[in-house]
Amino acid sequence: MFGAYGQIAFEIFGVNPRGIKERLGRRKIKHNVINTYPIIEDTGETARTLEMVINIAQPFSDSPNDDFQELVDLMNQTESETLVIGQEILGNFVIESIEKQAEYKQNGEIVKITANIKFLEVQNVD
Repeated sequence: MFGAYGQIAFEIFGVNPRGIKERLGRRKIKHNVINTYPIIEDTGETARTLEMVINIAQPFSDSPNDDFQELVDLMNQTESETLVIGQEILGNFVIESIEKQAEYKQNGEIVKITANIKFLEVQNVD
């Protein structure tokens, strides 16, 4: 399966349902009450997070290291980018964290980067 974040195209590692981990949640506040169970107040949803392992390599990237550095640059800024998986637009996300593992040629050139990326969904207010 293939995807893109902003202008960077990649392959998602593993095409099984475990290839993308999605986390959804809601904020709950507990109010203690004497002699009974606490009252739970729902204060809204938490931001959706997606975690996936991607490959940055040919044919999607002529320079995996440059594309990885662009992902790091995107992580260090606050603007969101569109995340696309297959033909589905998942929404606007920022990168929360990245882990990198690289494969090298004999001459030291990087041929493939495998990255574990955690995305955080944001709502753009216009």
